[in-house]
Amino acid sequence: MEWREATYGGACRAANKVVAISQWVKDDIVRHYQIQPEKVQVIRWPPPTRSYSEPTEETLKRVKEKYGLPEKFAFYPAMTWEHKNHIRLLEALALIRDRRGIRINLVCTGKQTEFFPNIAIKMRELQLDSQVHFLGMVPPADLRAIYRLAQFMVFPSLFEGAGVPLVEAWNEGTPVTCAAVTSIAEQAGDAALLFDPTSVHAIAKAVEKIATDRSLQETLTRLGFEQLKNFNWETTAKAYRAVYRRAAGQPLTEEDQWILTGDQA
Repeated sequence: MEWREATYGGACRAANKVVAISQWVKDDIVRHYQIQPEKVQVIRWPPPTRSYSEPTEETLKRVKEKYGLPEKFAFYPAMTWEHKNHIRLLEALALIRDRRGIRINLVCTGKQTEFFPNIAIKMRELQLDSQVHFLGMVPPADLRAIYRLAQFMVFPSLFEGAGVPLVEAWNEGTPVTCAAVTSIAEQAGDAALLFDPTSVHAIAKAVEKIATDRSLQETLTRLGFEQLKNFNWETTAKAYRAVYRRAAGQPLTEEDQWILTGDQA
């Protein structure tokens, strides 16, 4: 941690321009390292999964059979770090099952870290072994297919610099419910059902609502496509080009200057 503080702080102060992936990260850099706001440029990331193959019906069928995916399931793509909040999500699923009699399947992908045994223990304690499936790392093409097959994506992380899975879900027309913290709420706008990720009851309420309300799913899918328009790879590439030109002392075009006057990226 001390190494990070020294390295990041020194790099931010020495840099000609600092790029942040969200407004929340920019504000945090300005506050924490006492950097001038105009020195920090927000450049958002569109969905990386867009570079993968478009899932065909054949692909969807293959992926469903390969992983034994249930007909309906919630999807959570995240490494199993503690702050990703898997344990509260499991407790919310058990709460919905025990108090409401509703079984919601959950599929999780991502590298299983040293915290995963704690998650596995909690899953057994709550008797969710047949309801929750951890697939580990999956190939890029399969990941995009799983997004497409999911009934909705749930993202209960306690801390994110951007929350890229949101834009990946919107790219597949998958409705989203997510934590209303750090940069996640900024990323979501009105295109997701927000909840307090520190409250098991709040997570359960949101997950049950999005799982059972077809009208809400359709609305969030539509709003997700609208929000996705703000995350464009061409605009992102032009923003980085403008930042590199300024750092290299090269002449800037009118478009470059416009991009660098604010956080339009």
